[in-house]
Amino acid sequence: MFTVEAVLVGLLAAFVVGLSKTAIPGGGLLMVPLVATVVEGRLIAGASLPLLLAADVFAVSWYRHHTRWDLLRPIAPWVGLGFAGGTVFYVIVGSSVRPIDLTIGSTILLMVGIQLWRMWRRRPPRPATSTESAMYGAAGGFTTFVSNSAGPVINTYLVGLGLGKDELVGTSAWFYFAVNLAKIPLYLALGVVGSGGAFFTGDTLLWDLTVVPGIAAGVYLGRWALPRISQQSFVVLVLVLSAIGGLRLVAG
Repeated sequence: MFTVEAVLVGLLAAFVVGLSKTAIPGGGLLMVPLVATVVEGRLIAGASLPLLLAADVFAVSWYRHHTRWDLLRPIAPWVGLGFAGGTVFYVIVGSSVRPIDLTIGSTILLMVGIQLWRMWRRRPPRPATSTESAMYGAAGGFTTFVSNSAGPVINTYLVGLGLGKDELVGTSAWFYFAVNLAKIPLYLALGVVGSGGAFFTGDTLLWDLTVVPGIAAGVYLGRWALPRISQQSFVVLVLVLSAIGGLRLVAG
């Protein structure tokens, strides 16, 4: 059973997830350290996934008309490669948390650094090269698989393509919904055959159900706030939150 403190932290994490899905992409990375105060190891990813899927349903239903499928197709096969890498990674490290944090945090900071460099050089938005699609797709697949924290990677990729607010939210919504669904059978299989334990337990699923109201509060506030955030402020906020999340993971 979870304590009152665990439920309150969960409500805050759920609120952050909801807000990130409809107004502040990348902000959801702040959920990872919050969930880590309640559970540890593989359960961090397992406890986070149902919350993400619940918020994905709202985002997909509201912003589906703004999805840029043409931008998702080039990275799809590379996301699959990232999933494969994440599976191998979990088999190797088991339930150890620190290697996961260091790997994810370093990847996020690298991607943010690339985007800041592009902005400093004032390079205009342009279509991604095949190399960039491979790099972002594989990194996004890997990071979402190991800790549900691909937001900064994928959002940095989409920001570099010059997407507006609605298109970025709509495109990322379908991306996350698809990959989050795909993770369920893989997490279940790893929990059975791996040596690091299960990703889901009865307690974590009950905790998820208890804190779902936080998601509703976050998504509705985000939907109200999105039209009121300027495009420049939106991009800066995405990158700043991504960098903060990456630094927190690296610092431990």
